[in-house]
Amino acid sequence: MVANGLVGPVVNTLRAAGFFALMALQTASAIAEDPYQAAMRAVKANDFAQAVTLFEPLAQSDDHDAQYNLAVLLKSGKGRPQHFTQALEWAWLSQLGGVERARPLSEELAALVPPAQRDECLEKIGAHLEARLARGEQGAVMQYVTCKSEILPKPDFQSAYVWSLIGAALGLPGAAQMRDQIAEGLDPR
Repeated sequence: MVANGLVGPVVNTLRAAGFFALMALQTASAIAEDPYQAAMRAVKANDFAQAVTLFEPLAQSDDHDAQYNLAVLLKSGKGRPQHFTQALEWAWLSQLGGVERARPLSEELAALVPPAQRDECLEKIGAHLEARLARGEQGAVMQYVTCKSEILPKPDFQSAYVWSLIGAALGLPGAAQMRDQIAEGLDPR
């Protein structure tokens, strides 16, 4: 038995509580959504500005696939004005992170960017990798070796060798092979 006709207000209150709980779950779901997947959905929906907005913080956080996708968007001028130099920086970082499809993109972009701007790109990449190394990020070691030995127009095999020694000592994949390969090309003097 319900006293004083409270059934209606109680039911309405429960409905409202249920509605707000559902909204909270949907909001939490949207917040918890994988930003990379959200960026890929934005690309598929041709919302390139949103895709760039989502890829950029991921790229800055060393998500190498996001770096590649951001490079592609910047190269084509989708979502942001076309910018070959920025695209090259992201493509090189992606390549250093092991994204194989970034290599031909890097080569294509490097041919489009004037030498002075390429050098600025390389300086920024070097500073970025050195900051990661200073923070003790092991993932940056072999990227730094590859940058010094393969990306620079005039490779710095001495630095690459030293860091490949460190990588090998840490047991990083491919470090010992890279160390030995670089050592073969070094002048013993």
